[in-house]
Parts: sequence; C-alpha cells; structure tokens
Amino acid sequence: MAKPYQPIDCGVYDQLEVLAMRRTVCQIEYSGTKGIRETIESPIVDVFAKSGEEFITLQDGQQIRLDRLLRLNGKPMNGTCGVSDKE
Repeated sequence: MAKPYQPIDCGVYDQLEVLAMRRTVCQIEYSGTKGIRETIESPIVDVFAKSGEEFITLQDGQQIRLDRLLRLNGKPMNGTCGVSDKE
C-alpha cells in the first residue's frame, strides 16, 4: 500500500511548472517502486494534480508523484531548494 501523499512547497511546484513549460532536460532522482532510489535524465513535460496528489510527467510518459522526488538537477527536494535550470 502506498504512503499517503505529502504536499510539496508551492514554490517548488511553480519551479517545476517553469521547467515543464521550457521542456528543460533535468536529472531527476526519485524514490521508485519498493523505495529503490532511481535516477533518470529527461525533460519534464507536465505538472498536474489528480485525486489530491501531484505528479510530473516525463517525455516518455512516465509519471512520478512529487513527494517521491529526492533531487532535481543535483539539488535536494526539501521544499526550500530553489530548483533552477540555470547552474
């Protein structure tokens, strides 16, 4: 059974939307199935909410729940990370 969704900081959500709008290729580290840490490099093509949970969609159609994101472009996803596509 999946853990209940933990909302992320609104500022991080907004930054994810900008990355999706720009189709920026991002290095995404997340907690995958069975809690295994996974890393993928892909543009984010959408950020959306469904049934009270928030997700990103990657170019290949994969969807990742936002509270499973661990790092984005090398920065921790802790609600105050200041995610940026410019480093």
